Amino acid sequence: MRKWLMATLFALITGQVSAQDMLMRDVFRQMPDSIMPYLSQNNRLDFIDFLDSDMKAEVKNALGGTSEMTTLADDSLSIRMNESLRTDLLLMNLAQPIDSMTQIVVKIETFLVDSIYGESRVNYYSTEWKPLAFEPELTEVQRKRIDNHRLQNIVKKDDEVLNKR
Repeated sequence: MRKWLMATLFALITGQVSAQDMLMRDVFRQMPDSIMPYLSQNNRLDFIDFLDSDMKAEVKNALGGTSEMTTLADDSLSIRMNESLRTDLLLMNLAQPIDSMTQIVVKIETFLVDSIYGESRVNYYSTEWKPLAFEPELTEVQRKRIDNHRLQNIVKKDDEVLNKR
């Protein structure tokens, strides 16, 4: 018991264990249903299990349609909620901690139509899924990353429409 306690204290002191260093899969598992009402907690867990098993990550959503997680990385994920909505989550490190918070979650919802004109909504959360009342200070690289996701979703939808014709 004493050795375990010493090892834990050593890890905490040297920074090897940190509650702030989270992975996207952990943050996504903890997401409340109210943030993404289309998907239940079981749907979110199924997505992760399917991708871990090299299967297509497709689930029936709360509206009876099909949603598909297309990518899951340590710091991001993408979900095709339906034909007209894609959602990206990005886990970003803050350059300057805010109230001991060193990471945030950026949620990008892109609403798509049958043309290049799509509209995106960006929301910011703590890793505990508390909405941020302010827009965090991000680096230029982080801002470009958000913009790239917004534009990428619109271009993907436009390509899908053109390929159907």
